[in-house]
Amino acid sequence: MASTEWNNTANGADSFGQDGRLVTPSDDTDLDPIAKTVCVSSTAGGSDLSILTLKGTTIPFVGVSVGFVPPYRVARVNDTGTSCTVYTID
Repeated sequence: MASTEWNNTANGADSFGQDGRLVTPSDDTDLDPIAKTVCVSSTAGGSDLSILTLKGTTIPFVGVSVGFVPPYRVARVNDTGTSCTVYTID
């Protein structure tokens, strides 16, 4: 069983996510709050993902699989270049 300390750890940049939500991709609107990262949950509509990192860099990923997690803090999931379904890890 997990210790109380483990269960009550603050949700910092170096901890696991404590929540998530479905992302509506946008070319103009950042995620609020900024996500620790995102996770691809379906490629039924396509398998491309375009993100804007916390530092402001757009990074496209082509041909991703379900379960793909980019190794970046994610400020935005861009509409242009994204065809998969994505959830945040907050």
